Amino acid sequence: MLRRGLHSSAKCLEKTGVWSDFSKRSKSLGLASESIKKYIFQGDSDDVRRRGPPSLKRRMNRLKYTSPEHIDEMFRLSYEFMSKRAEEKYSQLENETDAKVRAKLETEAELHNPEVQYNFQYHDKLENDTRVIDYAVPVYRRLGLKHWESYEKMLLMQRLETLSVIPDTLPTLQPRVQVNLRFPFSTGVNKWVEPGEILSSNTTSMVPTIKIQEYENGIDFEKQKYTVVIVNPDEPDVLNDTFKTTLAFGLTNLKIDYNDNVVDPRKYNESQILADYIPPVPEKNVGKQRFSVWVFRQNGDLESPEPVDRENFDIREFVRSHNLDPVGAHVWRSEWDSNVANIREKYGLPEGRVFHRVRRSVV
Repeated sequence: MLRRGLHSSAKCLEKTGVWSDFSKRSKSLGLASESIKKYIFQGDSDDVRRRGPPSLKRRMNRLKYTSPEHIDEMFRLSYEFMSKRAEEKYSQLENETDAKVRAKLETEAELHNPEVQYNFQYHDKLENDTRVIDYAVPVYRRLGLKHWESYEKMLLMQRLETLSVIPDTLPTLQPRVQVNLRFPFSTGVNKWVEPGEILSSNTTSMVPTIKIQEYENGIDFEKQKYTVVIVNPDEPDVLNDTFKTTLAFGLTNLKIDYNDNVVDPRKYNESQILADYIPPVPEKNVGKQRFSVWVFRQNGDLESPEPVDRENFDIREFVRSHNLDPVGAHVWRSEWDSNVANIREKYGLPEGRVFHRVRRSVV
């Protein structure tokens, strides 16, 4: 219905009321494309009709497009009805002081705005342009949350549970922030990593970029800070005939907001580094190792946390002792490949061991 409504002319629909006033509303709540806006609201001219819907990329599709019967009238009627309802919500906002209630009213006022729906559905939601999708605006946070919950949140939990990241690292998780991760383009993979994906040692050789997207209303980003750790629970512990958890990377006292939320080396300084990044260098025949990314909300600042034991990192004790609140996670997997030796040499790490199916005695 949205596609049809936006692709059909509204026969010079008069765009008035609260949705046409941007003096107190974010410009991201309106269409950025003047051609699409003109087609929707001034589509009665022969020239506009002849050119066809600008949202269709192929010229042939634009020329042969025909609006469904009576869609113009229905779109006009719906637009007028919903814009009047939006005016009622904004009138309630004038005397409202509670921040969460205000966010709820702003969301309800804009949720059925066709310009908002178009912006969200037809633009990049992960690498969002704030001129189009501004997560500082409550309605875009609502749409972003629903979009995340419709697939990516379920995929994350499925991977965390089937790969036993839960409970091998932390007992459980109720995700409240969307965590995405990618590695620098120079490593050969210029994309956001899907949870559970197997990556080569060359891809993971440099510090990853981590995006932390908050959707909750009423967060005070002046006070709220975050901790991020990457742990490997699959490091062989030969002496105890088991596995141990090691710390691959750690950051504390991070500050983000709804839009400025990409954590990379430009975002933090030396004092915020709990543990420098050590890339995955799995040893031969160990199998696939899980590298789990955990994001926590802090309860205040972490004042100069004590040095951690990276080789025997107890993540549960770390969370308990610093009163951290786990809100998001991610995971990828790594295994030995022919480039591991080069990565070890680059980072000054010792030569890796080779494991065998049958344990050999050392003479």
